[in-house]
Amino acid sequence: MWRFKPFMQKEPTGLEGRTIDVGNLKIHVRNVIAEGGFSCVYSARDAVNASKQYALKHMMCNDEESLELVMKEISVMKSLRGHPNIVTLHAHTIIDMGRTKEALLVMEFCDKSLVNVLEGRGAGFFEEKQALAIFRDVCNAVFAMHCQSPPIAHRDLKAENLLLGSDGSWKLCDFGSTSTNHKRFEKLEEMGVEEDNIRKHTTPAYRAPEMWDLLRRELINEKVDIWALGCLLFRICYFKNAFDGESKLQILNGNYRIPELPKYSSFITDLIRDMLQASPDDRPDITQASALLDWPFISMNLG
Repeated sequence: MWRFKPFMQKEPTGLEGRTIDVGNLKIHVRNVIAEGGFSCVYSARDAVNASKQYALKHMMCNDEESLELVMKEISVMKSLRGHPNIVTLHAHTIIDMGRTKEALLVMEFCDKSLVNVLEGRGAGFFEEKQALAIFRDVCNAVFAMHCQSPPIAHRDLKAENLLLGSDGSWKLCDFGSTSTNHKRFEKLEEMGVEEDNIRKHTTPAYRAPEMWDLLRRELINEKVDIWALGCLLFRICYFKNAFDGESKLQILNGNYRIPELPKYSSFITDLIRDMLQASPDDRPDITQASALLDWPFISMNLG
């Protein structure tokens, strides 16, 4: 999972300034634009056509688990290639270094994340049609994932994983946390394994109640993304989180408050409430949520 924190195991030389082959592309690696625990993202340009800009994600795979996450990310991005609200994967390669493996993913370059945009606006809240335009792009991406067979749950939807493309549309990234393993966990041993996965690969402030308490024995499936979408819409509208991610009881009880300002219509506040239902059975699915966003009145307002 992509985490914005100080890079822990970067090679002394890095990849800056190098020209490398990835798949059928030859690229010139430029500067670091983001860093994570065992990964780093660089800006890069096509070595043949310098006007083509890319993002190069370099990941260290020190064990089978980390390699599995990389292969999952590649597989999901390939299956969703061509969708306007999914970051495009142009090429990839896995390099065997002996005891470790390195993954190189050449992706569409996006200039900024939703977090950058929110922080840059200060107290300049979005108008309703602006907030819904961003949210509709996210829902389009999630719709494409949930319509796969079996449905793919992203499981780490958050503002950090939404990037603004050069075409002006918002694009979802970071697919290492995805899952098609939708089930109700009955055995304590299974619960322990799943709790570890949830702890490592999801973000507390966006984590659904059924992921906090597996003893509820509720079905954990793509509806976890609907909860996260409710948290995300809250963040887009109010520039803060509905839940701080620290209080398990706050999330289990769905204990949050819609701020008085800025004032949005009941359409938005009702949509947030519907998505933040504590029971996954009470939440809409992505088809129902997307249909609401495509009502004639809403489409007219979005232009």
